[in-house]
Amino acid sequence: MTTTINLRKLLHRKAWEFCTPSPSNTAAGSFFLGDKSGLLPADDANYLINGTSSIWNYNAEQDAWIQVPSSGIAGSFGSGSCGEFRALGAPGGTIQNTATGGSTTTIITNRTIVRDIRGCKIRIVGGSGAGYEGKIESNTIGANAVITVTPAASVAFDATTVYQIWSGSVWFFNAGSGAVGFAVYDRATNAWTQKSVTGLPTSWGTTGQLVSTGSAEGAFETGTSTGSNTSTTLINSAKSWPTNAYANAQVRIVSGTGAGQVRTVASNTATTLTVSAAWTVTPDATSVYSIEGNDDYMYLLGNNSANMYRYTISTNTWVTITPVAARGASLAGGGNADWINSVADPDWQGAQGKPLMQTGTLVKQNGRYIYSFRGAGSSALDVYDISANTWIANTYGGQMETFNTGSCSVDWNGNIYIQKEGTGRIFRFNVAKNYLEAFATNAYPQSTTVDGDKLVVLPYIDGATTVPFLYVIQHSRTELLRMIVIG
Repeated sequence: MTTTINLRKLLHRKAWEFCTPSPSNTAAGSFFLGDKSGLLPADDANYLINGTSSIWNYNAEQDAWIQVPSSGIAGSFGSGSCGEFRALGAPGGTIQNTATGGSTTTIITNRTIVRDIRGCKIRIVGGSGAGYEGKIESNTIGANAVITVTPAASVAFDATTVYQIWSGSVWFFNAGSGAVGFAVYDRATNAWTQKSVTGLPTSWGTTGQLVSTGSAEGAFETGTSTGSNTSTTLINSAKSWPTNAYANAQVRIVSGTGAGQVRTVASNTATTLTVSAAWTVTPDATSVYSIEGNDDYMYLLGNNSANMYRYTISTNTWVTITPVAARGASLAGGGNADWINSVADPDWQGAQGKPLMQTGTLVKQNGRYIYSFRGAGSSALDVYDISANTWIANTYGGQMETFNTGSCSVDWNGNIYIQKEGTGRIFRFNVAKNYLEAFATNAYPQSTTVDGDKLVVLPYIDGATTVPFLYVIQHSRTELLRMIVIG
């Protein structure tokens, strides 16, 4: 039976309900994160990181907790530790893996898969079967696991097949006074992989925010090339894109010639995307493309600094970003960062170049910005323009509240939900309206206010019906509460 929701603001009062408490208290640096993409077949991919070896998986469907293996990560857990959940899996620490053989319905891996990942999306991005997208029907458990997919591919998968699976991964940056750490936990293999921290400060504290720009959040624009492409371009002569509107996003060939290929957009003109690496197969007038968030990039902010760092997964490297205009001030205690990718307003779809309300320096475009409140007792909001590589100070409506240590946020459907320190007061920032408003109050007792994200949005999805729940875990306590987001 299809779920029918007919809740109305004012008529139906928002109310908190208690969930099963976490197995250990939150502490300085503790953060709670989860899957809001709806791509995973079960709502069990939510994680509380209370330390390098105190890591807990929360299954929302069962309202129960199970411990995750110790991360083995370097650094000293505390203020500044942060992380990100991605629907895209990372077996062996990489988001692209190469098969060792297969058939039209099977992929033989060189990975030890220990979880049932049936129902997860799988995509072939290179080699035999490139361009295929389907679901995992079943998998074997253990070394060299075999994945069975549906529907059958038109060609057999083999040792050239490069695949991606949306089975989930947790990316964990660990703070420290003399060393820092970075690692990824892959759900399918139940294993951690240590990643590079070369290029990052060896001392990190105060606060931290890790932001990814994954394609799982959906396409920003799709179309068909009109041809005349070169080895590094994709042309659609029917477009009138603003210059460099899609720089640093990714473009994927969905079908037609060159299907499966994914490239980072280096720049664009009104009709032409220039990619950062040459096509293996040059697209033509049959090539259908999708412009999406870049699966290869992650951004790290904080440390009481205005600096920002970008991590490239494919090369396992960090760079310090040098923006055209520097951030106006440091991201300090209580600061946050959220990638804006799902504003429903039609003016935000694609790259239309329409200016944002209350400011002429921002244009409306999903996937282009990271919104970041500064913290440190400030109400200031800075916006990083990923395409233009520049910071913009955003004057917004309702700019009255300030945010300090312990404040945290989560974004959902074009809104940013922000909890103010340990007060339990929660605000909603409407990106389309560029306005901050009161949203709810968590009146249940909290203890010592500590740094770290403590809000998660988990959607209940039944066909075309989506019901979002806002979860909050208490400061220096174990209580976990949730409420339905109405309107």
